[in-house]
Parts: sequence; C-alpha cells; structure tokens
Amino acid sequence: MHLGSSATFGARWTTKGKAVNGVASLQRRVGTAWKKVATVHVVKGRATVAIKPTATATYRLHATGRTSATSKVTVVRNWLALAPATTSIKAGSAVTLSLRVYKAAKPVTRTVALQRLSGSKWSTIKTLVVSSKGTKVAVHPTATTSYRLAYMSLRSPARTVSVTRDWSALSFSATTLADSTATTTASVTWYTAGKKATGSIALQQRTGTGPWVTTANVKVVGGAGKTTVKPLVTRTYRLLAGKVASPAVKVSVRRVIPASFTIHGSGYGHGLGMSQYGAYAMARAGWTDDEIVEHYYKGGSIGSAVLPKAPLAVQVLGPGNGPTTSTTATVKGGTWRLLNAAGTTAAGTPGTTVPITVAVSGSNVQASVGGKAVVTSRTVRLQWESTDAYLPASTRTAYASVVGAQGTYRHGVLAFSVSGGSVNVVNELRLDDEYLYGLAEMPSGWGETANRGIEALKAQAVAGRSFALLAMSRVPADRACRCNLVDGVADQNFTGWSKESGTSSARWRAAVDATSGQALVVGGDVVAAYYFSSSGGSTLNGVDVWGTATSYLTATDDHWSLVAGTGNALTSWTASFTQAEAEKYFGVQDVVSISVATYAGGGMKTLTATTASGATTAKSGLADAMRIGLNAAATGTVRSPWVRSFTPVLPG
Repeated sequence: MHLGSSATFGARWTTKGKAVNGVASLQRRVGTAWKKVATVHVVKGRATVAIKPTATATYRLHATGRTSATSKVTVVRNWLALAPATTSIKAGSAVTLSLRVYKAAKPVTRTVALQRLSGSKWSTIKTLVVSSKGTKVAVHPTATTSYRLAYMSLRSPARTVSVTRDWSALSFSATTLADSTATTTASVTWYTAGKKATGSIALQQRTGTGPWVTTANVKVVGGAGKTTVKPLVTRTYRLLAGKVASPAVKVSVRRVIPASFTIHGSGYGHGLGMSQYGAYAMARAGWTDDEIVEHYYKGGSIGSAVLPKAPLAVQVLGPGNGPTTSTTATVKGGTWRLLNAAGTTAAGTPGTTVPITVAVSGSNVQASVGGKAVVTSRTVRLQWESTDAYLPASTRTAYASVVGAQGTYRHGVLAFSVSGGSVNVVNELRLDDEYLYGLAEMPSGWGETANRGIEALKAQAVAGRSFALLAMSRVPADRACRCNLVDGVADQNFTGWSKESGTSSARWRAAVDATSGQALVVGGDVVAAYYFSSSGGSTLNGVDVWGTATSYLTATDDHWSLVAGTGNALTSWTASFTQAEAEKYFGVQDVVSISVATYAGGGMKTLTATTASGATTAKSGLADAMRIGLNAAATGTVRSPWVRSFTPVLPG
C-alpha cells in the first residue's frame, strides 16, 4: 500500500465453532516484541479495524491467550501513478492519461518515461515532465494498448486501453423534423482496421419495430461522408458495414403527410328509390313486389297504367352513345327488308345473312348490301322476319345486331338516321313487354326457385316500366338521339335479345308478364321509379341527391343491401386518392387528413381537408355530385355517395 493510505483488517473469532462476542487487540511486531496499536470489538464473531501504517510491518490479533496468524503490510513510500480517463475507446479517438510522481507519499516534479507494451517488451514512447500538481497527456492508440510510467527503478502499474478498430457512427443535422416534406443531413464516420475508411457504407432505416432496409449507400472518403435524408415518417437509422452496425439514431417527424388516402365506402349507384340488392334480400325474406315497392317509394304503390300505342324509341348507337360515321347491321335467323323515309321498300329480302352497311351521306344515311348502295334516305328502317312489322306470322326467331351497339334486337324495327354527323340507330318497339324483356337491370337468375327472388324481379319490372312510361313524354324529334331514352345507365340498361334469350331469361319474362300494365303510382299518377344497385344501409332523400324534394323519394332504411347471401360484392369497397389528387381536388398542399360529413341516409355532403399547417378547407355539394366529382378526381372508382372515411396511407 501507498504511504498515507489506510489498511483495513477483517477479524473473525470463534470458540468451539461458535461466533464469539468480545474484545481483542491488534498488535504490531516491534523487533521481537508485540505492541498493541488498536482495540478490536468483536460482535457475533466478526469485526473490522482500520489503521494508517507509516512503514512496512507485521500484525496479529490477540485475546486471552489466543493469537491469530500474522499478516504483513508493505508500505510504499515512493511510487508512480497512471490513470486513463477511460479504458475503452474507438479507433481515431484519443484517451487522456493522468500522471503523478510521489516521494514519501507527497507529489513531486520529475521527468519520467511513458512506456507502451509491444509484444513482451516495454518501449518508451514519450519522455515528459510530470509536475507536482499532476500532468495529463493524450495518446491515440490504433489497437488495444497497455501503458506504464518509468522513473529510475520505479514502475507504475500497467493500464490497458481497449480499442475498437472497426466502427461507424451516424449523426443528423436535425433529429426532429416539422413534417414529411423536411430533409436532414446525415453525417457518417467510419473506421476499419483502425484506420479511416474509404468506400461505401450502407445507410439503413426502419419504421417502428419493422425490418432494417437499406435506403442508400453513402460514399465515404477518409473516414467521413454525408448524404441528405427525407424520412417522410418517424424512422430509425443506422450504418452497416459487414456485420458491424453503428448505434441507431431516431429521426422524428412531427406531422406526417400521407402519400395517399384509402377511400372506404359501400354501395353502388345514386341512392334514390329502390335498392336492387335490397329488393332481392327482401324477396328472399318473403316480401312481395307490392311490399318492396311500398317500402322504397314512400306513399307509392303498384297501380294500373295507360300504355301508349306509339312505340318506344330506344337509342342503341349514336351521339353520346358510341358516335360513328358508319356501322354494319346483320339479321340472323330470318329474312329482312329496308324501307326509306316514305316507307317504301328499297331493297329485297335476301334469304341468307348479308351484312348491311349504313353510312352518313350528307344529311342522309346510305345503306349498302354487298358493297352496292341500295337506298339513300333521311331515315332508313330495317325490318326482319317474325316481328309485328314484317312477317308476324313467321315462327322463326330472327334478330338483328349492329356493330358498336351493346345488344341484339328481336323486336320492333331499327331506324337509321343522321344526328350530329354520326349514324344514329334507334330500336322502335312496344314498351310493355318487348322493351322490358330486354331490360338488363337485374339478374334473371334471381328469379329461380332456389334463389327466391321472383318478387324482386317483379318489382324491377314495375320500376322499369314506370321509368320508361315517363320517358315517353320526351319527343324524339326534339332530341339529338331521336329517342325517348338511351340503352345505357344514363336511362336504363337495355340489351334486347341478349337479355331476353340469356340464362334464366324465362324467369325475367315471367316477371314482366306478371306485372303487365302495372307501374309505380303516387296520388293516382305514374311517377318515375328511380332505382340503383345497393346502398350503404339507407337510401337518400331526393333533395340531397339531385336538389329536388320528391315526396316518395325519401331516406329509407336499407339494411337489406348489406344482408349476406345476395352476392352483393359492394357492401364495402375501397378506392385510392393520391396526395397529388387530394391537393388538386381541395386546392391546397400537404393534406394530412380528410373527414366526411353526410346527409340523412349517409350520402356525402361535405369533405373537409386538414393540411400540415393545421388549416382546413371544405368541399360541399349534393350527394351524387360529390360522388361524381370525387370519382373524377380519384385514381380508384368511387362507386356511390356512401363514403365512410379516408384512411391515410403513410409514405415509404
């Protein structure tokens, strides 16, 4: 021990194996005698006593004729002290050594040698003056190294400094960013084999507790490198070289700007009147067509209608519905004839299937057969066998098709004219059955006995007939389509013979026949029976959808649309709305959330966007206009006004 330090003795005293309480003496040998230097109070067989020797001496315990073994305490009067500030550093770092020289236990000034162990030999690396107040010196070991001081015959105890030779460190110019648009600079330090590295090191990131993913390879020269990082969301970063990884550093993003939003909705269509899937579920639950109609059209009922004698004109091709300057018609299964505007037969009745080309010719249309023009007229009508217009007694099943039209046509006639520079094709046929047989608005198979949906088909036939009856008030000559209605969803989806002859079509025709002459009546008048595919749980008010309050078109419970077992794939749906689309739609930047306010029944009324700065902006409108506008803006398809929520999709 060093002069001036204390030495502590531990004493144990037992008699016949039992701990003893008592008093003993700590004695020091002086020549051949023993001299008491301290009294030791032993409690339960144990005690400690501290002394401060001034010279090397031998000590023992003594009590009532008993003495302990002796213990020698060596006192060093002159010594050297070396203490590193830390015993573990990374290559490239310095460690500070604190040095002192003691003589007779007092610090003195001396010139000493700082030595390093190389292999099994010590070598002097520096000679320096150590003052009585102590001296500090920095060393830069590149590998684990042992150090000591030497002065004449004195040597300090060796002290070892461990060096990590392969390491990297990562820091950022900022570790808390305002939002997802912000960047920060990553600074890299890299040592390998104890030297500054040059090369590429992997910068890795992870979100939460997810896997580490390499996001960049940072170029490092002379042990240092930099790169710019745009975290987007709060992430943790590290460097990886081989199996050596740096400590991880977290970069927080206060406000995350989503890369996109997932739109969550349900249902399909505008939301007014009868839900088709809802009607099907009700029919399966035992409701009749009358009950279904009365449920969806408040104050309405099924009643008799006066059917017009004039044919219904349905555009199947033309302006707004597949415009073209020429098309080809073909009749299969029977003969045909062409008539001009005056009703004069302008071509024969070939007995075989021959394509008829109809093209715009100024303000007229020109029909050609086999490449030869056979009639040019303002209107050319095509009639075919086994229709009311031509050979009605025939038992053949003849039908026509038109290139560009979505259906095929068993009934009525096809009238070709020019409208807006395009060939306009209209199927003129009887409303009550011929038209409705071809109305492809509800799957015929729902009417099969196993599916229990015949009452829904009947309700659909009533709704379709009502809609068409109201359309009869439109004067074809006053419209570009030369029609009462078109064959698409802008009015009603009509595919003619394709529907009438399709799978389970007998069930649909039976529903049409069972409701012949019936329509939706409110206060004694036939009214438009609007309908749609399915809702999000309730129909909507007419005033909220199209801006017109209508007594029989009010928000009505439609949980039936969501009933399982009907095959409705749109009880829920999603669409994508990118950040760029949201910014354009709302006219702001950095949208972080979008909330939905609704009308009665759940249709969209207002969408409110909140930006990264906390500002809000809103878009409001009628439910169907909101659907149309959002659908036009979004990447995915917004199928209905029943938009429930917008879920942010985080970037990266």
